Amino acid sequence: MRPLAAASLLVLFALRAAAGEPGWREKPLPPEAAQLNQEAAAAADPAAAARLYAQAIRACPSNGPALYGLGRALLGQDRAADALKVFRRLDTLFPDNADILEALATSIARRPEPRRADIAEGLALAERATQLQPGTPEAWHVLSVLRHLNGDYAAAAEAARQAVALDAQNPSDPETTALYQQQETACNDALSVFSPLD
Repeated sequence: MRPLAAASLLVLFALRAAAGEPGWREKPLPPEAAQLNQEAAAAADPAAAARLYAQAIRACPSNGPALYGLGRALLGQDRAADALKVFRRLDTLFPDNADILEALATSIARRPEPRRADIAEGLALAERATQLQPGTPEAWHVLSVLRHLNGDYAAAAEAARQAVALDAQNPSDPETTALYQQQETACNDALSVFSPLD
């Protein structure tokens, strides 16, 4: 067999194997880790959830739901830099997943005074998340936030309108819906202030 043909077969087998693997949310877990995940999801506050998710990760280091939950719990405690580290680890285990990319972008957007390079990275992550799952309002919202931080108010407003429209089709909780609407208003306000006069 020629080397090129052999390499092509290896790539084909790898793609088929990857397609057959369960996603990070469905991957089987040891019972102890699964139980800790359930307890963390039901925890009363982000700090308690973070402690339980950390235990679940110690029980199973590739525990995708626990890594994701820990990252979200850290965001809930305004610890965006720590959340970013957790989501980066999750991304190395399960690359190019829309939920993980959105979480990475959100962590970057929530950092205090992100640098231009951080904003550029966040934009790339959020744009990829919207390509993979265009029907997800969360990804459009964070894309709007990052475009706003980047000074592209027209594009930010467009993404904010998309988030609001998608949320209207399948409403989130009232707090999240209000957040999307506030972002759209902020973008429109920025457009009215910073747009050149006709």
